Amino acid sequence: MTPEELVGRKGPDYEVMIEHGKMREFARAMGAPLDVFMKGEAIPATFLVSAPYIWGYTLERPRGTFFGEIEHDLSVPLHAEEAFRFHGPPPAAGERLIARTSLESVERKSGRSGGEMTFLVMLTEYFAPDGALRAEQRSTTVTTGQTPDDGTWEAAPPDYDPDCSQLERESPFGQVARQGFDDIAVGEAPAPVVLPPLTIHDIVRFQSVVGEDNPLHYDLVWARKQGYPQVFALGMHQASQMAGYAAHWLPPQAVRGFRVRFRNIGWPGDRYVISGHVTQKDVSAQTAGVHLACTRTDGTLVNEAWMDFNFSA
Repeated sequence: MTPEELVGRKGPDYEVMIEHGKMREFARAMGAPLDVFMKGEAIPATFLVSAPYIWGYTLERPRGTFFGEIEHDLSVPLHAEEAFRFHGPPPAAGERLIARTSLESVERKSGRSGGEMTFLVMLTEYFAPDGALRAEQRSTTVTTGQTPDDGTWEAAPPDYDPDCSQLERESPFGQVARQGFDDIAVGEAPAPVVLPPLTIHDIVRFQSVVGEDNPLHYDLVWARKQGYPQVFALGMHQASQMAGYAAHWLPPQAVRGFRVRFRNIGWPGDRYVISGHVTQKDVSAQTAGVHLACTRTDGTLVNEAWMDFNFSA
């Protein structure tokens, strides 16, 4: 079937258990072992990225569902965007959710250097046992006719000199002070946080927690066969670190939305700067919006994200 023929079709339901231990692993891997996560009181904003890999299926990993019938090359997909929407406070440990996935849309367009780009959006809805919609997840995959070594991609990883002497680091966001609704103002934010150089250990640790085992992230020989000069990071790793910065700053229970757009590939050895600022504040509704950025120390934008908060509940 062509991708267009699959639009709107819903895959089989599957059960997602919000498991306390998995929450603790995820919080450590994202660099934010806060009490709210370690005690299971609310999932991190990006936690549900793991659900299709651990409990269900994805477009790239159909696992026997009809999505495996798609007539489209997904051998080297790129993650373009990921978004989460919570209908009320984020789920807590012990909750049982029913997930339902569909191919929401397909869009084809010409790339800047020629060739066709295809954007496929998978929507996963998470329902409580009583049928109430608890959360939505939208995953945007893009495929192109180009390869990393054809001269059109920017692929220049830094020198890699890892230091794995301390596998259990302290949270890099420990100096970010908690603020409430009355403390924030549009345009203001905590100081940026500079992260230690990214190691392959960091990548594999996050990847194993999420359940996404693509060898492009850990097998150098395979990555080079696909045209990459080095293994590379999962965009959701840095997205989750951005969410960790925000979780130290603003109450995780108040998160209602998180959307991240991936701008550049992350490489082992990269040093990232996480920053953000308040973009919107509604006093009557007790809501706020935040923009986050993950850049290399040279200023190159890697990821940017937008978060919504509701402080009224």
